[in-house]
Amino acid sequence: FYLFLFFFFFFFFFFFFFIEMFESFQLHKNNDILRIFGIVRKLSTTFITVDLSQSKENMVSSNMSWTAQIKNMADKARQKGSWVLCVFYNRSPTIMLTLYKSMVRSLLEYCCPLWDPHKVSDIQELEGVQRAFTARIAGSQDLDYWERLKKLSLMSLQRRRERFILLHMWKILNGSVSNDVEIEFVSRPRTGIKALVPSLRAGVTAFHQSL
Repeated sequence: FYLFLFFFFFFFFFFFFFIEMFESFQLHKNNDILRIFGIVRKLSTTFITVDLSQSKENMVSSNMSWTAQIKNMADKARQKGSWVLCVFYNRSPTIMLTLYKSMVRSLLEYCCPLWDPHKVSDIQELEGVQRAFTARIAGSQDLDYWERLKKLSLMSLQRRRERFILLHMWKILNGSVSNDVEIEFVSRPRTGIKALVPSLRAGVTAFHQSL
């Protein structure tokens, strides 16, 4: 009897394992069906070309403005922050900062070297999320925003984005990542190394507008 159960469960899991192993994905676009047969998910990766203009992850307007993208991210981060404050009763700095860094701040910094804002309204939109969340942490309610950051050992989101941009530019300069945006580096004895970033205004080439 036990031997029968053993073989039954063995063939049962074996059967479903191969179903997942050789599952077929159908991608429909313009009435064309592309069939991609995936091997084991942990051992292989399938790369699919995606029309970036249809992507909702990063939204940029026709005049190269990221305001809609920034507002969308700030709204998602506020919702996540509200969820954290509703679910977790403890307001101790250790717990709140761990949840904030992993669940809220990560939403505000995704691909930030790409869309780093220069408008004061966009900067304040993002900074307001961190300002509101840190005000709910125990021991920080009576402090102003900059005092809270100092006490909690946090940097402003604007300063963190500047740091990420510097790190990414350093990687491009040293060949650690690809230079997809064709940034040129000029070295002068007096000013040192200077990065020349291509313009993204409406009058530039179609290649740079598509980046």
